[in-house]
Parts: sequence; structure tokens; C-alpha cells
Amino acid sequence: MLGRQLDTGITNFDDAFYAQKAKEIYESGNFWIVTHGGAPSFENPPLPFWLMALAYGIFGISSFSAVFFSGLFGTGIVVLTYRLADYLYKDSWIAFTASLILLFPGIFIDSSRRAMVDIPLAFFVTLALFAFIKAKTHKPWYLLFGLATAGGILSKSVLGIFPLSIAFFYLVFSRQWKEIVNPLLVIGVLLALGLGFSWHLINWMEFGQSFINSHFGVLIFNRGFGENVHPYNFLGYAEDFLRNYWPWLPFALIGLYKFGKRGFIDKDENSLLLFLWPILVFVVMSTSKNHTIRYVLMIFPALAIIVAKTFSDWLNSRKKDQAISGLAGIVCLTALFVNVTPFQAKVTLAESSKEVRQLASIIKLNIPENIKLGNFRLSTWNPKHAVLFYSDRDLEKPITDTQELLKQLQSNPKKMWISNAAEFKALKSLMPDTFYLIQANSKYALFTSSQNRDFIRYDFSSMKTPNVK
Repeated sequence: MLGRQLDTGITNFDDAFYAQKAKEIYESGNFWIVTHGGAPSFENPPLPFWLMALAYGIFGISSFSAVFFSGLFGTGIVVLTYRLADYLYKDSWIAFTASLILLFPGIFIDSSRRAMVDIPLAFFVTLALFAFIKAKTHKPWYLLFGLATAGGILSKSVLGIFPLSIAFFYLVFSRQWKEIVNPLLVIGVLLALGLGFSWHLINWMEFGQSFINSHFGVLIFNRGFGENVHPYNFLGYAEDFLRNYWPWLPFALIGLYKFGKRGFIDKDENSLLLFLWPILVFVVMSTSKNHTIRYVLMIFPALAIIVAKTFSDWLNSRKKDQAISGLAGIVCLTALFVNVTPFQAKVTLAESSKEVRQLASIIKLNIPENIKLGNFRLSTWNPKHAVLFYSDRDLEKPITDTQELLKQLQSNPKKMWISNAAEFKALKSLMPDTFYLIQANSKYALFTSSQNRDFIRYDFSSMKTPNVK
């Protein structure tokens, strides 16, 4: 899970965006007001950024630090999946097989190696439901259920309340009416909501309606349930699973049917909970218009246990031993394939933001703090996030008209620009005496006006390089 070492970098979307927020928390010491580029940023609650900032404090600001806690949470999800399956079925074969199944397809490992918020959310959802199940026999576990749910809310806002809804429907369908008002469960729910929405409350008190409109209006309602929703939008996650959840998809569907039958007809409580967990999340998330499979990583532990239990019901002891040997072999062959062959796979640790990192030091050396880098014919957001994270310098909105570029160069000849390398070559061939190339690589070119060439610095002796490892 910690395979993304210092020299591999992190991607522009969305890792550098989140890593920059953590960097600004680390440098400012302001834990409750999340900023990006110095401006308040209301998209995400701060818990994953607090942990990234803690890693920065321990290891320094680096790509490795940015993914460190995500790697730990990914490992924690595997451990929790094992412990949960073993607790429910008292069968180490099911527990071990479920843990292996969780690691495939590669989307889980890939997400665990990225500086994003989906794996922390999945960890807290899994921990919350594990605590809820343990509370059957020891009620104080309800307190951990509440704290873990709060961690989920502080990781990804309202998506963190899924443990509360899953627990509620489980108690209703199993007709445990008295348990709904259990004092420790009530305290756990209050802890979840009170601590979980503390960041929302503080930012609402600080910024008022603008926070509400931005966080709940634009970022949650409009992106999730806004206009221009396709009539067959609810099939989006089905399509994602058809593409990405092999070879487990048919076994998961068969298992869900069996678990639903056991839960509702045979009144098996364990089966009911494991059925409701993925079904509720899948149905609710399918109503949104943004479908990305990593958003539902929180159901992968339940699906892994369901598939493992389904296999266990089908296989005798000899075939179980053969299956374990086969799965272990697949793990070893996959590791060899990823690490010693030139073929690229989802879990391959290819370099990210390589070209931005090559330019980052000279950008920071030559552009004063709080001055933005000009953007000629690149997109609005790419490579904006990576440039800011690796060079501490922001990127302007793009301009596409050559005449506008010449006009801005004339009014401010010291301004520096970044463009696609091919675009710069075309500019240079048309007007060879107008532009000065500062540095270029296979993807990007950093340039300024010819009038500014004598003021470009290349002496890094007084500057720490690289800015971010």
C-alpha cells in the first residue's frame, strides 16, 4: 500500500488538489478553515488533510507523505475485513479469502496508494459497522460506532452517514425496536452527528450562507443531483461494476441474492446486515449523476465477505485448499507482472506529474510569491493543481488567442508563461524573436518575452530543491 515512493509523484487530479490543501493547513496551522491557493475551499471536510499534514510534519512535504495515511487506511480495511469475516463466521478460510478478494480488482490497491479521501471514508465506514456488529454482545462498542461514523463524515461529508442509515434499516428489518433507543446507541449517534458535522458548523458560523451554498448546494446537490441527469442515470454504477469488478461480479450477484434470502426469509441477522450494506449504498449513490467506482469503495469489504462465504458454501475442504493456493499464486504472479514487466496496469506505479516536477523548481525560483504563472492554451485545471503543489505558484485561467498573449507580453514583459511544448514550438517558428524559452520537456514549455531573458535566474544555490520530494 505504501508503494508510491518519493520519485513517483502524485497526479494532478485529484491527489495534488487534496495534498495542496493539507500543505496549506500544515504551513498555516489553521485546522478548521480549509484553503486552496490561499482562498477558503469548502469542498471537503478536513480529517484526511489533518492526517496528511501530520505526515508532512513527520516525513517532510513529499508525495510519500501525501499518500502515507491512505496506505495505512487501505491496510486497515484489509485487516478489518479479515476480522469482521472471522467474527461473523468463525472460519479463518472465509476471513483469509475475503481479504484476498478485497485486493482485486486493482482499483482498491490503486486508491490506497493515492492522496484522496475515498479510502479514509471506506475505512471509517468499515470500522463503524464492525463496531456496530460487536455491540450486539458488548454495548459500549456503540461509542466506537459513533466515533468511526464521525470520522467518515469528517472525511467525506454526508457520505459518512451511511453507517447510521445501514444500522437503522438493519434494526427495523430485524425488528429490534428496543435496540433503536438503547442509550449507548443514542449517545453513539449523537457523537457521530455532533463531532462529524463540527467542521460544517464552524465554517457556517465563519462564512454563513456562502458556505451552505457552496458545500451543500453546488458541491453536493448540483454535482450529485442537479440538472441534465440522463434518464438511465441509475445504471451508471452497474456499468462501472460490469467494467471493473471481475472476476467477482457474478459470484457477488449470486451471493447478494442468497444473503438477501437468508436475511429476510430465514431471519439471519448477519446475512441481513451484509446484504443491506452494499445494497443501500449502491441504490443511494446510483441516484447521483456523478458515478465513479472509487466513490463506493466502502461496499467492497461487504462484497468480499459475501463472495468468500458463497465460495465456502460451494467448496469442500480439498477444493478450499486448492482455491487458497490458486489465489496466493495469482497474488504472486500479479506482483511479478506489475513490478518486472514493462506492461502498464491499473496498479502499476508509473510516474505522475513528471513534467510538472521537472519545471517546478525553476518556476518557484523565478516567479515571486503570490504572482501567478500565465497559461497559454492549457486547460483550466490541468496542470494547475500539480503546479501549485510542487512549485507553490498558482496558474492563471487559460488564454487561447495569440494576439491576447502578445498584448499581455507587451504590457508585462517580465511575466512567465507555460504552454504545451508543441504550442510553443509553433509560436517560436512564427515569431522567433518574440519569445524566450526558459525550460521545456516533452510535455510543457516555460517561457517569457525576449526582453526578459537577461533577468531569468538559473542559480539554485540559495534555494531548497526540490520544493516537494
